[in-house]
Amino acid sequence: MAVAPSFQPLLVPTIFSVIEEITLIQLFRNITIDEDTCIAWLKSNGLLATGMMCKCGRIMRPGTFSGIADGKGWRCPEKSCKKFASMRIGSFFEGAHLPLTELVEFLYFWADNMQTTAFLHKNLGWGEHTITDWKNFLRDLCVEEFLVNPQPIGGPGHIVEIDESKFGHRKYSRGRMLSGQWVFGGIDRETKDVFMIPVQDRSAATLVPLIQRYILPGTTILSDEWASYNSIPAASFQHLTANHSLNFVDPTTGVHTQTVESTWGGAKKRLRNCMTTNPILLDTHLSEVCWQKKYGEARFSNLIMEIRKQYPVV
Repeated sequence: MAVAPSFQPLLVPTIFSVIEEITLIQLFRNITIDEDTCIAWLKSNGLLATGMMCKCGRIMRPGTFSGIADGKGWRCPEKSCKKFASMRIGSFFEGAHLPLTELVEFLYFWADNMQTTAFLHKNLGWGEHTITDWKNFLRDLCVEEFLVNPQPIGGPGHIVEIDESKFGHRKYSRGRMLSGQWVFGGIDRETKDVFMIPVQDRSAATLVPLIQRYILPGTTILSDEWASYNSIPAASFQHLTANHSLNFVDPTTGVHTQTVESTWGGAKKRLRNCMTTNPILLDTHLSEVCWQKKYGEARFSNLIMEIRKQYPVV
């Protein structure tokens, strides 16, 4: 970077409109067709600053400069100052050396679940380590939303199914079974909002506080008859159960947990490889699954808005 570490220009505020979902053809034709068009789109959607103020108090001027990323940036017009900054400063892309067109295409591919290493290498020309790093960057965004600052699901009039499931392959080595990782989760039948949390055990002391954190009071909770669920506070939730040793669907009440069990199946299929290669990152992968489930067909627009929220340049 051409900017000295001690220099941090001030970003100029701008108001941005809601981002609309686009198709892959629209991405190629209207956004990543060339670098200038891509930069203009990033600025109009709040991912790059549209104005910059120098610490000396003067508004910096945009220009083309050698020795900085993209060859474009900001320069102070004050003769006694003349500091300049990369266009990417303060953004999600600061410090990245990849072309902005490729980075935006990667964001789209990731959001649209076109993210195998083979696909990304073929279409972007990136190496395996670069692909892994950028996937991890985006999973960190998901962690921020679903683990660090989670929004509880459910509420009055809503039904949330809860369950626990063990993730990880069962492998036998010298007669010993390698255990996996327990995960506790729930899904709102109406909104399809979901949470998935790795847990050390399935005790009431572990599960009930998570229920109180991730599910809003007034929710109707459906579960199996695991003993820990007997401690769900009746004052906060209506709790109904199904005895899976007898029926998957209670013949009298119609209670079942098939929605959350189906969600487990999809998550395990998606995460099968990561459990054998790097299980320590399971929580980030689970957050990505929650992201994909929550935003459905509007994943790209919501990804852009999440980047804008977590990396404000205005």
